[in-house]
Amino acid sequence: MNTNSYDNTKKMLNTLRNLNESRVRDAKLIKEQQQPLSQPQGGGAVSFQQGREEQAFSNKGGEESSDYAVINDVEVVIHSEDPEDMELNDDEKGRISQLIDDFRAEVVETAEFDKLNVYETNAKLDGRLGDINLQFTLSTGDDTGLYINGQMLKIDENSLLVLEKLLAYELKFSSTINDLLVRRRTT
Repeated sequence: MNTNSYDNTKKMLNTLRNLNESRVRDAKLIKEQQQPLSQPQGGGAVSFQQGREEQAFSNKGGEESSDYAVINDVEVVIHSEDPEDMELNDDEKGRISQLIDDFRAEVVETAEFDKLNVYETNAKLDGRLGDINLQFTLSTGDDTGLYINGQMLKIDENSLLVLEKLLAYELKFSSTINDLLVRRRTT
């Protein structure tokens, strides 16, 4: 085994160990407390489509409402008990749009996003990387981290590179979304 091959193998194993340690550290499962919303129609750069849904919010005993916006073809669902918190302002839409653009530029262009769920103190972005057959959730709040689910994920240099990019992007996601959440609470 030559030195270059040995170094690549060692690097791949270290990356897998780091991912596994991160997963063990953040082993708390992500659970959504919402019923699925119907898929919005259309798309486009930034559009806002109304879609409210009220449901019992078991942790607080109140009623939680949901509203959504479609930003860069990603459904952004806002959850709140306060009707005044249900809309995103233009600055917030711009930040989320930039975050999605950055993901496609920094991680992989072909990502398929499901939803970005925004709550008062946390947020979760779900998606899929079809090229390597991997589902992921980026999360902030009590369960901050990157969560992955891949069946028979082939570990090769390409998949490790994508995983490294995804793990690095998690810091940007957390920072941007946490800043957005703090600004929403103070306005």
